[in-house]
Amino acid sequence: MQALLLSITGRLYDEKQARLIEAIFVATGYPDPRLWCNRIVALAGSAQCPAGSALSAGVASAEAKVYGGQAEYYAARAFAECHRIFQQQGDDALFTHMKAVLKKERVMFGFGRPLTRVEERIGPIEKMAKEMGIKDGPHLTTVKHMEGMLKRYRLILNFAGYATARLLDLGLTAHQVHQFLTVCFYIGMPPCYSEAFENEPGTFLPIACEDILYAGLAERDVPV
Repeated sequence: MQALLLSITGRLYDEKQARLIEAIFVATGYPDPRLWCNRIVALAGSAQCPAGSALSAGVASAEAKVYGGQAEYYAARAFAECHRIFQQQGDDALFTHMKAVLKKERVMFGFGRPLTRVEERIGPIEKMAKEMGIKDGPHLTTVKHMEGMLKRYRLILNFAGYATARLLDLGLTAHQVHQFLTVCFYIGMPPCYSEAFENEPGTFLPIACEDILYAGLAERDVPV
């Protein structure tokens, strides 16, 4: 982890910081083939694709504005701007800014989860940071304050937002955060690839289009 941080930032981080970031990786990438990137890797493994092609496709699929690398990049930029406004202009200006963003974008990157309003992955990382004496930095402090202000919109800080704030407090730029978190899902991919590769080819999700019973509208021509 220290080597990865060094290659991206040109700086060597201490062991405690590296351990905390490694824990964030472990909490982010887990070997469940139902997850979008792991499913792609497993499908490639089931088709006996080479590991390089399969794993590269999995990493590429995590480059998405809705849930993946681009979301973290935009969150990093937004957090830096919100921190600047909070420090220079205070609560009211920050809340006004967030309302304007929500009105225009209909989303606040780093906040919200699709199926639950609980983020179970933050607690263990917070506990670990406290045990190692790593305090909240200015960006994470601002982001937690933002979460309190966004409760009226039922938006919680998600794990991607939390990880992004931690990395900003380590001195990474938005572009460096994007590079770093691009590979955070990778840790869960090799097990999915290996399992599918070792099983009988074509047995992962062996469903053809004709196997799906469709009861919707009949096939129709598209107007020209």
